[in-house]
Amino acid sequence: MAYNILIADEDNACCNEMSQILCSDLSVVYSVYVTQSVEPVWKMLQIHQFDLILLSVSISDGRGIEQLKKIKSSYRIVPIVVLTEEFSSKIINLALDNGASDYIRKPIEEIEFKARVKSALMLREAMLELQNKNRMIESQIYDLNKLSLIVKQTDNSVILFSPDGVAEWANEGFHKMYGYTFEEFVRKYGDSISDFSYNPDVLVYVEKLLERKKSVNYTTKCRVKYGAVKWIQTTLTPIFDGERIEKIIAIETDVSAQKSVEFKLLKHSEETQKLMQSLQEANQQLEKQRSEILEQNRTIEIERNKADDLLLNILPTYVVSELKSMGYAAPRSYKMATVMFTDFKGFTKSCENLKPEEIVDALDFFFSKFDDIISCHYIEKIKTIGDSYMCVGGIPLRNRSNPFDVVLAGLEIRNFMSTYRQRFADKNLPDWQLRIGIHTGSLVAGVVGKIKFAYDTWGDSVNVAKRMESADEIGAVNISADTYQYIKDYFICRHRGSVEIKNHKSVDMYFVDRLKPEYSLDDDGIYPNDKFIELLNEI
Repeated sequence: MAYNILIADEDNACCNEMSQILCSDLSVVYSVYVTQSVEPVWKMLQIHQFDLILLSVSISDGRGIEQLKKIKSSYRIVPIVVLTEEFSSKIINLALDNGASDYIRKPIEEIEFKARVKSALMLREAMLELQNKNRMIESQIYDLNKLSLIVKQTDNSVILFSPDGVAEWANEGFHKMYGYTFEEFVRKYGDSISDFSYNPDVLVYVEKLLERKKSVNYTTKCRVKYGAVKWIQTTLTPIFDGERIEKIIAIETDVSAQKSVEFKLLKHSEETQKLMQSLQEANQQLEKQRSEILEQNRTIEIERNKADDLLLNILPTYVVSELKSMGYAAPRSYKMATVMFTDFKGFTKSCENLKPEEIVDALDFFFSKFDDIISCHYIEKIKTIGDSYMCVGGIPLRNRSNPFDVVLAGLEIRNFMSTYRQRFADKNLPDWQLRIGIHTGSLVAGVVGKIKFAYDTWGDSVNVAKRMESADEIGAVNISADTYQYIKDYFICRHRGSVEIKNHKSVDMYFVDRLKPEYSLDDDGIYPNDKFIELLNEI
């Protein structure tokens, strides 16, 4: 089968969706016409013959209902299914009262849409069949001389009434339809047109016929002779003698099969509506579950970010990435890194007079300040052991400026320790004196073991830096000759001479006093100026 379908809806996306659904049905051939306004529908009906019209209507815009009335006044057998977003009894009843055969809610649900379209097309075929029968009968009865031959050959019931509504004759089709002969029916029920009709409003239809002098139609449910229930469609047609109505012919057709289809469609529609309601409830439940899952995911993401932030506070970024992706992080070798150790002279002895909480508070104060200083110089904090603080420049990101970075940080830490009593008199801190040792060389850095990962460094350079700190003098920045070779052109240093350290021969050491004036931002030579920073960036 092939059908012409007209879609009239201002919603372009909705039109496209309906067209795609219809064209995807391979069992039927649809020719789909689309207009995004209801006004052109009437003109298009003058050009094309449509089997179904899908017409958009709404309470706020009466154009759709007006077009519906206009179309049904001239094209009665073309089913019109209204499209509406306002799913209320008011708009549905208004559309049905004005000739709509069905309705479809927007947004479109594919299953419901296909079912209602097919139902409307089945109704169209039934109406066409009925129209063809009626046309055949009406075309034949125009000649009263052939009436008897026509009515004998049709299964439809044909009854002849006088202008006053008195039954005069009925054909054999009447007998077949009702189970009564004409004479039996008259004897049992009477001979008036109201006696022959089960429709309580039959006299209203007769009055309309006499007033308009045009055929009228109505459908009635009745029970025939042997108890069977039938649906009968009746067409009352006036026969004229000039201007005067001479006879009234009632042509009746058994439309029980059509009604059965309509009832099935109605039942199917109700079942579809229930299914759609169940689907809607299921969708609401799924949406609720989806919202809960999204909320859980947000919570998980927040906790994951907290865990990542904690890991990144303990381990370098590359270590965290490798541990998360592979379960381990391979240590890395560095040819050039600068290690700095600090510790407090007399720490152990002073602890005898301090409570553990006071010791921890004091260390937290000093080490937090050290953290702030080294973070400004691209230096990686490694660990604290008791009163010892260790950090390394040039890891985990390699750079050639690490000797300068660490020495600058050492000068800033020394300056802080020399002035903290004046700046933080209210802290009531212990009188700890700081030693600082710095050495540049090669080392290995990474994590080892399976639990409680800690980023650490290994190599002789670490041991030498520790010996630099142990051999230092209070309030000085003690560096090895290796570090000195890198920084000597930019800092003022004093040669200490060769100093023996544990497990090594004598090592040349230097005290770093300050930056050279031409590279210093301040009078004390602690902070570098723009000239030095520019040189440092070129290294």
